[in-house]
Amino acid sequence: MKTVSVILASYNGGKYIRNQLDSILAQTYPVYEILIGDDGSTDDAIPILNEYAGKYSHIIIIQPDRDNHGVNYNFKRLMDLASGDYLALSDLDDIWFPEKIEVMIKGIGSHLLAYSDAIPFSGTPPEMNGTQSIGYCNSRQEDGIADIMFNNVISGHRMLIKREFIHRIREWNSEVYYDWWLAVSASYLDSIAYIPQPLVLWRRHAGSMTDLHRKRQKKVFKIIQFLKRRHSYFQSLVRLFESLGMENEKQLKVYRLARKFASKSLCANLYGCLYYSLKIKKIFLYSNIVKPLKMWSK
Repeated sequence: MKTVSVILASYNGGKYIRNQLDSILAQTYPVYEILIGDDGSTDDAIPILNEYAGKYSHIIIIQPDRDNHGVNYNFKRLMDLASGDYLALSDLDDIWFPEKIEVMIKGIGSHLLAYSDAIPFSGTPPEMNGTQSIGYCNSRQEDGIADIMFNNVISGHRMLIKREFIHRIREWNSEVYYDWWLAVSASYLDSIAYIPQPLVLWRRHAGSMTDLHRKRQKKVFKIIQFLKRRHSYFQSLVRLFESLGMENEKQLKVYRLARKFASKSLCANLYGCLYYSLKIKKIFLYSNIVKPLKMWSK
C-alpha cells in the first residue's frame, strides 16, 4: 500500500485546528504521518498541537529554526521532510471529507498532481454533499498552463501530489505561493488529474490563510513594483521550464511564451496582460486584465 504524508502549515489556528486534525484522523485511507510546522503562533495552537502529538505517534511537530518564515517556506520545508509516497497538503482551518485521500489516490493515476472540488463555507460547516462546490478544469492543455501561469487557480488544500514530483522541481521562486508553483510545474508537464468531486469543506473567513492572501491582493500596486516582480517571476519560470525539459512542441511553445514575458521592457509586460486577455481567454473582460496585474500578493 502506498503511504501518505499529510503536510499542515500552522499559524494562529487554535480556534479551528481541532476540526481539521479530527477530519484528517478520520480518513478512510490510512495516513502514514502528519507533519505540522508552526510558524510562531501566539494563540493556543501550539498547546493543542502538542496535545494531539502526545495522543497520536504519527503526528510530528516540526520545530521552526525561527518564527515567521511565511507560508511558502513552511510548506516547502515540510514537503522536503515528508517520507510518504504521496503528499496531501492541508490548511489549518478546513474540514476534509472522510474519503478525501482514498478518492484522490484512486484519481491521480499516473499523474504527478491531482486536485478536487471544494465546498466553501463560513460559520457552521455545511453538510458534506456536492452542492455549491467549486473547481477548476480546463481540458485544453495550452489554455490550462497559460491560465495557471497568470492566476493561482488550484489551491493547495485540494491537492494530492507524488513525492517524486517535489524532487523534480529544482527551481523554486519563494515569492510565488507554493501551490501556484506546484500547479504551474505539473501543468507544464501535462500531469494534472482533476477529480470533479468536492472533498474539502473550505472555510472562508477574515482569518483564513486564503482570505488573508485575498486581502493582500486587493492592495493597490505601484506599476514599477509590478513590472519588477513580473520580470522576476517569468525569469524563474524560464529556469523552471529549462530544468524540467522541453520534450514536445507544446512545452516549447510555453517556454517561448515565458521568455517573451521575462523581458524587462514595458511593452513586453503590457503585451503579456493583453495576450492573456485576448489570445488565451478570447474575452476582453476587466477581470481578465486586472487579475494578471494583481498576480503578486505580497
